[in-house]
Amino acid sequence: MKILAIHGSPRDSGNTELLLNAFIEGLREGKVEIEKIKLYQLKFSPCIECGECDHLGECVLQDDMTWLYDKYLDADFLVVATPIFFYSHTSMVQAFFERFQAFWARKYKLNLPHPYGKTPKGILLSLGATKGKKLFESLVRTFKFVMDAGWGTYAGGLFFRGIDKKGEILNYPEILEKAKTLGKEVATLPEDKWSLDKSSTP
Repeated sequence: MKILAIHGSPRDSGNTELLLNAFIEGLREGKVEIEKIKLYQLKFSPCIECGECDHLGECVLQDDMTWLYDKYLDADFLVVATPIFFYSHTSMVQAFFERFQAFWARKYKLNLPHPYGKTPKGILLSLGATKGKKLFESLVRTFKFVMDAGWGTYAGGLFFRGIDKKGEILNYPEILEKAKTLGKEVATLPEDKWSLDKSSTP
């Protein structure tokens, strides 16, 4: 089992990364290969809507997404951890998602299957400072379409409100334990045993 873990926050060692690290710690209790990527350390652009992927089946932009595409295609799971900015994900996560347009073109324009015959699972880990209703709705809706474009499916996520200041999540060890437990479940148990929030409006 190969897992691509995306850290989508501009802040190092903040709440989002601590949450993702707890999840990864749980994953290590199973037989998995894990690669963690920090998007804000990469250099790539959002989609420029040139339309070239419609007939090429791949993106013509040559940047760090070029090799990140390969890592996604090789993965069995895509885990995206992001804080909520203005009721949505961060701009780098948005740029990452937009570049899945090349996969969408392969799948829906050129009718090509996943090159390795995989159906990746997508998992979200997210937290926000406010306690507003439907805080994660936009993130979930977008990610569902992203996973579909990449021949995959959305499995669910973990979502937490009211966490803002750097390191504040450390005041809630029960949250980190939930993430660690989920990681262990994903690595060792069938999907119906995973303690995920599957709501479309969490």
